[in-house]
Formats: sequence, C-alpha cells, structure tokens
Amino acid sequence: MSKRNIVKCMVAAGASLFVSGCVSTCASTDTPLPKEPEQAQTQVQPSPVQPEPVKQEPVQQAKQEPAKKESPAPAKTEPKEEAKPKAEPVVWKDPAPEPKKEEPKKEEVAKAEPKKEEPKKEVQHSEEYNRSVQQMQGGANISEETFNEDKREVLAIIESLDEVMQKNDYKTWLTYLDDESIKYWSQRANLQKVSKRLPIKGVQINTTEDYFKYIFIPSRSGHKVDEIRYLTETSVKAVQVKKDEDGKILGDTVYYNLRKINGQWKLHLPTL
Repeated sequence: MSKRNIVKCMVAAGASLFVSGCVSTCASTDTPLPKEPEQAQTQVQPSPVQPEPVKQEPVQQAKQEPAKKESPAPAKTEPKEEAKPKAEPVVWKDPAPEPKKEEPKKEEVAKAEPKKEEPKKEVQHSEEYNRSVQQMQGGANISEETFNEDKREVLAIIESLDEVMQKNDYKTWLTYLDDESIKYWSQRANLQKVSKRLPIKGVQINTTEDYFKYIFIPSRSGHKVDEIRYLTETSVKAVQVKKDEDGKILGDTVYYNLRKINGQWKLHLPTL
C-alpha cells in the first residue's frame, strides 16, 4: 500500500472514534437534549480530509526577466468643433482723426530755387525771307534753308523758259505746265473769252498754241524775276521787285505762278 493510502485510512479511523465518543457521553447525562424542530434534519456530512501535499523538490526556475510594461496606446481624441464666434452687432464709430502732419521746419528744408528759363533766341532771318513768307497762308512754316532751295529751283525753271520762248518751242513749253492748266486752256470757250480781252484787235485765240504765241510770250518775254512769294508751302509766285531811285521797294510784279507737284515745280497758268 502506498504512503498516500495509509494516510487516508488513519484519518478515517480517527473520525469514527470521535463520533462514537460523543454519543456515549450524551447518553450518560441526565440533561435532556433539546428538541429540534420537526423539520427534516439535514445530515451533516463530515468534510473530506484533504491529503497532505507531497513535498516536491523545488525546481530551480530560470530567472525570467520582468516583462516590459507596454505603454498604453494614446486614446483617440475626437476633433472638437471650434466654437464659431458670435456675430457682434455693428456699431458705427467715427473715424479716428488723421494725425496732423508736422510741417518741416523752415530751417531744415532747403528751398529749391526755380530754374531760370533762358530766353529763346530769336532767329534772325534775311529781309528777303521775311518778304517771301509775309503773304503765306497760315503763318510761316518754311525754314530759311527750304526757302533758299525753293528759290533756286524756281529761278532755274524761269531761266529755262526764257530759252523756250526765244525759240518759240511750243511742245517743250507744254512739259512745264501742270495738268490743270493744260486742261483749262484746251477748252474753246475759255480761249474765246481771252480773245475778247486782248489789246490787239483782230487776233483770235483758238488753240493752246495760240495762247502760247499771242498771250504767254508777249506778257513775259524780256522781264527778269528777282524773288519768290509763298502762298502756301507748295505754291509760290515769281515776281520782279519794283524799287525807287533810293532802293526803296514799291511793290511786286507777278510774272509766273508755280506749284510743287510730287516734289517738282510746275508752271500754273492763271484762269479767267
């Protein structure tokens, strides 16, 4: 029999002896036992005897490292709704007065001296230039340099016309005329009108060539042109200046009218 079963038998024998002793003692005494209530008595069962634990040799356990405490995960915080600012009632406030600008001290600010405008130098023109632009419409817009160039070209044309008139060269004369003059003096009605105004009676002007022979040449041949007079920038008169014995200018005699067309001076015949 094992050691564990022997212990169990000893415990059971002791319990039975203890019960029998108690019964005999109670029977010998005169004291009546108290009556228990009529209810059914519950049998008290003896508590089982627990066996003694078997001693076991302690087993050397390996030292275990203390478990690392895990840091608790941060609790999720729900985003809080920002409190919307309450609309405050608009209260009218008078605008704050602008700060007064401090005027600089007179001693600190140096006054800028006004620039003295230099007087414009008046361009000195020749007396002939002044006479030439005096009748110009809209004021003189011709420089003296342009005046000298125009005068040179006009006098050169008139000198060539003198040779044409001496040779009685009608075809060459036509090349000096502008289109307007050729068209006007090609009309028979205009030629008949001028015939009636001739000082010489009996001369009839029927063609442009008759105009050249009987009107143009006699009225201009032998006369010298001295200066030009501007009517516009593109229209001039070629004149002979009349002077007295002292050299004082009395007036002008007009012999030619010229117009600048496409940069070239052309002879323009007067109309009725």
